[in-house]
Amino acid sequence: MAPFRHLDSCFGCSTTNPSALGIAILSTPDGAEGRVRFGPDAEGAPGLVHGGLLATFADEVMGFVQHGGDGVRLTAEMTIRYRRPTPVDTELCCRARHAETDGRRLRVHAEITAADDDTTLLAEADAVFVVLDPAESARRAAVASKGAPTGLAPH
Repeated sequence: MAPFRHLDSCFGCSTTNPSALGIAILSTPDGAEGRVRFGPDAEGAPGLVHGGLLATFADEVMGFVQHGGDGVRLTAEMTIRYRRPTPVDTELCCRARHAETDGRRLRVHAEITAADDDTTLLAEADAVFVVLDPAESARRAAVASKGAPTGLAPH
């Protein structure tokens, strides 16, 4: 299956964007896996990773799950359930897998654990992604290449 288009400037996983979170993501046979370590600057409650960053981590990894082509996919909806507090400076692993496809809609499930303890669930998420129409995707890519905001955040 061909990999989908991804922006080099991606906030989640870019290696060139200085503001990126540094999420490392790989495709797996049944989905995708990502790893990240959030430091003290990612703290929400004392000593714990901010929940919004965990949601971003899950969204980024779920958006990497293959969907039969190189179309840009957008998060249409996402639900996250925080199961346990997540300490800062913990190497985290997010595993996402394809759940269902309905036309251009892709349902994905993800689980976040500590990288060294995949038995303790820290958070889990479910999302629906929509693959952009190829013409709309091309139009937005052209706008983005000129440095103008596209109005949508592709995965």
